[in-house]
Amino acid sequence: MREIKNHLVGHDPNFTYRGLNQTRIETFSDAVFAFAVTLVILSSSVPESFAQLKESFRDILPFFLCVVLIVVIWYQHYIFFIRYGLQDVKTVVINTFSLFVLLIYVYPLKFLMTLLFELYRSIIIDDFTRFNEQYAKDMDASFLMTSYGFGAAIIFCSLALLYRHAYKRRVDLELSQYEIYLTKISIWTNLLLGSIPFLSGLIAFIEPFGSDQINFVVAGFTYFLSSPVMTIFGSRMRKKAKSLLV
Repeated sequence: MREIKNHLVGHDPNFTYRGLNQTRIETFSDAVFAFAVTLVILSSSVPESFAQLKESFRDILPFFLCVVLIVVIWYQHYIFFIRYGLQDVKTVVINTFSLFVLLIYVYPLKFLMTLLFELYRSIIIDDFTRFNEQYAKDMDASFLMTSYGFGAAIIFCSLALLYRHAYKRRVDLELSQYEIYLTKISIWTNLLLGSIPFLSGLIAFIEPFGSDQINFVVAGFTYFLSSPVMTIFGSRMRKKAKSLLV
């Protein structure tokens, strides 16, 4: 029972974890992540009638996607601290900056997920006119996609900087060749995770397709690149990592 309870999420038996004892930095960071999820919940009004209650169920999927994206960021943060246990000034500064951006990022995240859900729903049921009447006429699509995309990109680049800092201190941390390679993978993983929202935000900012609606749709569909890009990258990196253990 103790072995099951002490099992780490994402545990790699070939990596020596140097940060198993939780620090005050991690405690504070976890509180910020929990607060970010709370902000997503509080951004939805409490239903006051049965009709509003039924309408609120439309927010379940956007809310779920918001939580998933926040957990993806938290997971990269969690892996960093259990691997390296760094508590120096540079780690604190980069971590604080990333948490600050996260709290700003929450509001456009919830609004964008709701908007994209309604957009794709209107495309599926062929009711784009309704979407235009309820959302598009009051929407600054360029600002929304740009603020969200660049915000997400900054967060993942901040995480990449944390891993780069660990890589630069690889001698002090006594990292093995395998651990050094995984650290490099983590740097590139976060840069790739940040490149997708950056591309989306860039498309929304420069508006290459003329129509605001087309730019919004293309910028939104850009996020579907994440799954194939990360799958291909992950499979290739895992093969090379295994070769270092032979």
